[in-house]
Amino acid sequence: MLRLLAGVCLLFAGWGTFCQAAPAQTPSAMGAEASASEQAARIQLGRRLFYDADLSGDGSMACASCHEQRHAFADGMPTHAGITDEAGVRNVPSLGNVGAFKTLTWLDQHITTLEQQVSTPVFEHGPVEMGMPDWPTLLHRVSGDACYQKLFAQAFKAENGRIDSRTVPEALAAFERTLISRESLWDKAQQKKADLPEGAQRGAALFFGSARCASCHTGDVFSDQSFYVITPNHPARVRTPSLRNVGVTAPYLHDGSAPTLNAAIQAHTHSPAFSPMDEKALEAFLQTLTDQSFLHNPALALPPESCPV
Repeated sequence: MLRLLAGVCLLFAGWGTFCQAAPAQTPSAMGAEASASEQAARIQLGRRLFYDADLSGDGSMACASCHEQRHAFADGMPTHAGITDEAGVRNVPSLGNVGAFKTLTWLDQHITTLEQQVSTPVFEHGPVEMGMPDWPTLLHRVSGDACYQKLFAQAFKAENGRIDSRTVPEALAAFERTLISRESLWDKAQQKKADLPEGAQRGAALFFGSARCASCHTGDVFSDQSFYVITPNHPARVRTPSLRNVGVTAPYLHDGSAPTLNAAIQAHTHSPAFSPMDEKALEAFLQTLTDQSFLHNPALALPPESCPV
């Protein structure tokens, strides 16, 4: 039995239309088309893999160790140490709507699919994250588990249930593409199902107007997915993060150096100067981007330890 991790273009009246989100990655772009039943099986399988600590070298860390649902699949720390306690160098990003992103890391513009990205945390050694030595070791662990044998057989029928370096990332990616967050108070306000508080309305007017936040934080994911130098203190070109669920993903910036939303706003030194009242209004607006249903959706949580098939 493998060890499952325990415990674990919008239109707004008067503010104009802003950029379309990038096209979502689709399974057909990554490999052979799967039937609806196979795709459902891949999602179920990927969820189990996502929470399985045996995907790490010493069996102590799962994908979900760094990507916790209550933090919108971030982790609430500046950086996260790997299995060797080597300090991390980058803040763990939220995985909300990750299937809509065309690049998957803070700094590397060449990792463009979720399937490609799997290898970075699992095998990377600069710094060590999950610390798995190689694919043969990982595949030996997964293929030796009777439940995984059944799940792969359901999820990859055309491949005769093969467990390899293509099907494992495809299953993980299938689950990650279900991490969709579009039920925040902001979303409900756009659908005329709720009203924003007065302070948040003022913050939204600033965000899409004179503050120019939406020049980078745009589209359905609130990110243009481009890379910028934010301040001289952060000389690396960093991808614009999504702001969805930003109220539960502190600390901020690619190195986790901004402990609060206010600190993150002030770190954008190229932005216009804000009064304390403006900053408070912007924070009020940003809080409306939190999707409580996403944070508590049982379909995205730790699966039962018992095999589902």
